[in-house]
Amino acid sequence: MSLDIEKIKSNFNKYVEAKKKQALYLKLFFAMTTFLNLAVLCFAYFTTKNAHEQVLVVSTHGEILPVELSTLEKEYLSLLETHCYSVSHYVNTFDVNNIKTNQACASFLVNQIDLNAIFEKYQHDKAYNDVLHKGVAYRCQFEKVTQIKRTSQLWEYDVEFLSTLSVVTNSSTAKIQIVSRGTAHRTTMRPKENPTGWYFKNYTQEYYPINK
Repeated sequence: MSLDIEKIKSNFNKYVEAKKKQALYLKLFFAMTTFLNLAVLCFAYFTTKNAHEQVLVVSTHGEILPVELSTLEKEYLSLLETHCYSVSHYVNTFDVNNIKTNQACASFLVNQIDLNAIFEKYQHDKAYNDVLHKGVAYRCQFEKVTQIKRTSQLWEYDVEFLSTLSVVTNSSTAKIQIVSRGTAHRTTMRPKENPTGWYFKNYTQEYYPINK
């Protein structure tokens, strides 16, 4: 029995060619898969990037309305200024009728440990005693925010603001400037107790008599 050498060579060449095509198809498959994966990653990156740059607001009709972050930040900072006004008032304004009420309101706006330090100072200075037994009244008026600086955390700011405290007696009024500092961060809004959704931690006050 003789072997057909030419036929064997022909079949072998066909086999080699088929293997080459199979290898080529496999390379093309992996290249296409890699390309699609990269495309998906790029899409995810730019989608995430845009999500950080914009906030989506849904209208009453179900339409998605894009709002620039800077606009939202301006609204939050406006609320933060209102929050400073409330803190200035509830922490430092009190008379015989509202000491406990204002202290309770302040506890929703400022860290309680920081508040206790301020209340203890008023206690040490006999402010509460004078209010209860001598008819003295403490009235604090917010003036302005003097510094707002972002921290490394989202929606968190180091804030400084000024207020004027008036200590009113039957015969005179003494004025004191209060420099308040603290780190404000977003928290759950409460319509009555904390309508702005801001909250202070690391809150301190410095007092400077105003001479007239």
